Amino acid sequence: MIVTLNNNGVGVRGIARVTGISTTNVINKIKQLAVKCFKPEIAEDKQEYEVDEMQTYIQNKKNRCYITYAINKKTRQMINMVVGPRTKEMLGKVINSLLKLNPKKIFTDGLNLYPTLIKKEIHFVNPYRINHIERLNLSLRTHIKRLSRRTICFSKSICMLENCLRIYFCRTLIVK
Repeated sequence: MIVTLNNNGVGVRGIARVTGISTTNVINKIKQLAVKCFKPEIAEDKQEYEVDEMQTYIQNKKNRCYITYAINKKTRQMINMVVGPRTKEMLGKVINSLLKLNPKKIFTDGLNLYPTLIKKEIHFVNPYRINHIERLNLSLRTHIKRLSRRTICFSKSICMLENCLRIYFCRTLIVK
């Protein structure tokens, strides 16, 4: 029940109110569930991928944080995700996981850090070719309240944001 509420825009305090358990227990349960969600081993070759980043905040609007992730263009399966600042090192974690899969093409938006991480032969910048990941961004913002653009609901820590995202992606991968 906690997972369903968390994935439907209900915050920790709302989950505690609906279920009748304390907020501390809700947070602990979310952490336990996130540990159980593991990233599947992916063995692909010559696939096309989309990479994008989504801005959110930790604690308040002064602390920007980015969710950077990659999906397979055909299957729409999430390949890798990092949460943190939008730096070359953080983006590199996602890109390096894609490069290990020997990609045919990687589609991104026009962020100036990508050309330094991806070879020119496989890197394509086209806003119309990343529509699947942009749609997933919209679904994330709809389902997870702390990612909404105009909200007063923020994650208090990067760890908690990452836990909620792991549960969301784990649940959506199992359902499909």
